[in-house]
Amino acid sequence: MKTLKKTYLNYLSIVSAVLLIVFLTNAAMADDLNAPDYRGDPLSVNVHYTGEASSGFVSLVNFSSVDDTDPSTFLYDIFPSEIISGENGRYIFEVPNFVDEMPIKYLRIQLTWQNVTTPPLGVNSEGVEGTSPVPGVVTFASNPLVFTQPDGGYQYFDLEYRPNPDYETISVQLAQDAVLVQAVIDSVSVPEPASLGLLLVGSLFAVRTKL
Repeated sequence: MKTLKKTYLNYLSIVSAVLLIVFLTNAAMADDLNAPDYRGDPLSVNVHYTGEASSGFVSLVNFSSVDDTDPSTFLYDIFPSEIISGENGRYIFEVPNFVDEMPIKYLRIQLTWQNVTTPPLGVNSEGVEGTSPVPGVVTFASNPLVFTQPDGGYQYFDLEYRPNPDYETISVQLAQDAVLVQAVIDSVSVPEPASLGLLLVGSLFAVRTKL
């Protein structure tokens, strides 16, 4: 009986440890809970920043891009950077994108913060096309996900740019005492939705013709 009880207690200890690891892993990976469907598509860019709550500063840990087959497209010649990192809860990121003929740019920024559960006070962006400014329009903001022990949260924002800029600056204003610990930024160049429809119709027509 004692052996069975000891085995059961050991089993509970193992299960508890596994659940704790899963919980901590999920909390640590909260920054990338909602990767956009277009990540890894042609003309897409992914940038990942991480930091410590004790410092309030974030630094670049990953930068990747996927070109298309058009030899005329190229990645704008700047490296991802933090213009402002944590000064009074403000963060400004500068992210390069592809110089191409696509008319629209989609961008998603995922934010994970600590110290308070209050969501960001504001997210805005401006791109540059040649020498002309292009305002980014926030088209969606997710419901904030609240964490405790320590206090914090997660939220993502979708933006759209017309015309498609060559690079963007993204400004984030956090609530008082909040510090950013993760930021994941994805972007992609896309054609007009009508153009996508025409491409689809053309593909279907080609398939039927072959049949």
